[in-house]
Amino acid sequence: MKKTSINKAILLAIAGLLWPMASGAVDVASPHVTVYGTATTEVTPDLMNWRLKIRNQEAGLEKVAQDHSASVKAALDYLNQQKLPMGSIQTSGMEFGENWVYKNRTKVKEGYLASTDISFKIIDLKKYKGLWIGISSLPNVSLPGVYYNHSKRIEHRNETRKKALLAAKKKAEALTLALGSKIGKPFFIEEELLRYSVIGVNISNSITTEQGGAGGGNTPFAPGQIPITMQVKASFLSLTDGK
Repeated sequence: MKKTSINKAILLAIAGLLWPMASGAVDVASPHVTVYGTATTEVTPDLMNWRLKIRNQEAGLEKVAQDHSASVKAALDYLNQQKLPMGSIQTSGMEFGENWVYKNRTKVKEGYLASTDISFKIIDLKKYKGLWIGISSLPNVSLPGVYYNHSKRIEHRNETRKKALLAAKKKAEALTLALGSKIGKPFFIEEELLRYSVIGVNISNSITTEQGGAGGGNTPFAPGQIPITMQVKASFLSLTDGK
């Protein structure tokens, strides 16, 4: 008797686990409509993320290490004087090694190189011109990118995601209405990962200086607005004649 009771309990437990799967299968098989909803919020950026690269090349490894340390120190000393947000300066991507190049289809060693990436952010966009000019005077430093961003990016993404879901619902309602039906409860909602960046615009490639060169003292820029785009995929039951 005990063995029979145990077997029944096991069967009931398995049935309980399989029931949600069976229920989901029924829902998918039911008439439904699947749509994508997309929403975009335009925000004025209040942050600038900067990325610097420091690179040295010398004939000897010890020499390149010494020179590179001096270049990195000069860059960090300059940035620390600019009253940037606490903890915003970060060094990464530190590398050194042999410098190999191709000459006449042959790989040739040309000394050694060392490189370091430095990133930081500013919240006072008025500092842009001074930083631009100051960084241009630092030795062995290049500026691969300056990116706009927003301090409340997550909050804006959350609100935009809700708008995308409402857009999906509205689209589903329009589709079913055209067929004389209406939508029921949603049984599937999924956030889509967009293939393009949803926020952050690289502006370093579009910057120009007036009166020729950085020494002119005028480095114009316009922050404009940046888009935060979210997309969701949702399936709704399709109801006809009150069913």
